[in-house]
Amino acid sequence: MDIRKLPNLWRTIVCCMSLMLLQLYSPFIHADGDDTLGPPPPTFIIGSGTGIAAAGVGLSGSSSGVINIDVPAGANVAQVLLYWEGRHDSVGDDTVTVGGVPVMGAPIGDVVFSGGALSTAYRADITALGAVGAGTNSLSIGEVNFSRANNGAGVVVIFDDGVSDPAVIDLRDGNDFAYGPQSKTTDAQTYTFAASGEDRIATLMLFFSSVSGTASSGGAGIFRPSIIEMTLGDGTKTVFNNELDSKDGQEWDTVTISVPVPAGETSVTVQALSKDSGNDVPTGTKGEVASFHWIAGTLAITPDLVPGRMTGGGKQVRVDEARVTRGFTIHCDIRLSNNIEINWKNNKWHLDKPITSAVCTDDPAIGEEPPKAGFDTFEGEGTGRLNGVNGSFLRFVFVDAGEPGRNDTASIQVWAPGADPGSDTPVLDVSGPLDHGNIQAHYDQPHKKK
Repeated sequence: MDIRKLPNLWRTIVCCMSLMLLQLYSPFIHADGDDTLGPPPPTFIIGSGTGIAAAGVGLSGSSSGVINIDVPAGANVAQVLLYWEGRHDSVGDDTVTVGGVPVMGAPIGDVVFSGGALSTAYRADITALGAVGAGTNSLSIGEVNFSRANNGAGVVVIFDDGVSDPAVIDLRDGNDFAYGPQSKTTDAQTYTFAASGEDRIATLMLFFSSVSGTASSGGAGIFRPSIIEMTLGDGTKTVFNNELDSKDGQEWDTVTISVPVPAGETSVTVQALSKDSGNDVPTGTKGEVASFHWIAGTLAITPDLVPGRMTGGGKQVRVDEARVTRGFTIHCDIRLSNNIEINWKNNKWHLDKPITSAVCTDDPAIGEEPPKAGFDTFEGEGTGRLNGVNGSFLRFVFVDAGEPGRNDTASIQVWAPGADPGSDTPVLDVSGPLDHGNIQAHYDQPHKKK
């Protein structure tokens, strides 16, 4: 029976009855969410790979948007998962389009509000569409039509670079709502994994929806505080304050958190809280605590990633016609502040902060010492201003091959503002040993936002 052909009243009745039957008989309904997060059911297989990427778009006031997501060059895409969430009166929207192709999702969690409003989150595996590949991708999401509010959509990509060791990947999703003292807090999510004799990096990519940003809070520029806590099994806690502010467009946030995992550690617990830490707000005027839906949290523990930063010594680093001037500082943890300025001929390029992609690796054939940093190669991507115009894409690889720098190498590509790095020719493309300067890798102590 195709319920889309039934009158609205009967369609509503059939949907409600179906939901009741699922709640009574489905063994996976709790694991799939329902006001908490949990692993997908055993029938839903999570792909394997060496890393993850995630990005989203806010859809408040619109039924369509574009998700821009970067996958490392040369990597194979193992799995692509699409999420979306909105509020409605009785029947959600389980079908959207990706590049004009209809995609039906499975409901992964409902939240019921007083007054009869509902929130429903959906998940769909869109790997077979082939819409995401290595490099920069733009996914057009359309026909999102919830009766009360379209909050947003996000994509999780699991990729394999063909070089690194496999990552430990653990995904939790659902629909966990929090709003200060007026509702329960979110449920803490504990990810467990086997111990290792080496230090590793835990990267968590989190989706949040219905987050009122400073631009949408009545036009008054009011910031609403929140907290994300990440705790290791030994009790070491890292606190991230005020990460939610509709940064992907109104009513959606993608948050990436990287925390070092010491050798021997076997668990990481994360929890999102609708609370005010008392810290100064990033922008605007502080209002009441944030209300939000926590939709997904994907963990990847990558043995090859190490905490660190890379700097350019001397007055400038030069390779061929390009000069990286005023020194540069870039961090393997993409949340931290970075600085890159590139000049060539009559052109000047400045990095927007933060960089959008960072992969720090250690090649056994290269010695970065002194000092010992734990990595020697930094592959990164970002966007910036070319001659004062926003929207210019940068891709780079910097290699520290020891002192005094004569063996250090760099590869730098810059595209014109608005150009497609996947098909257009870069306006700057240089690579090789440094003609001048020195690239230096450093071990970076874990950073905390408190």
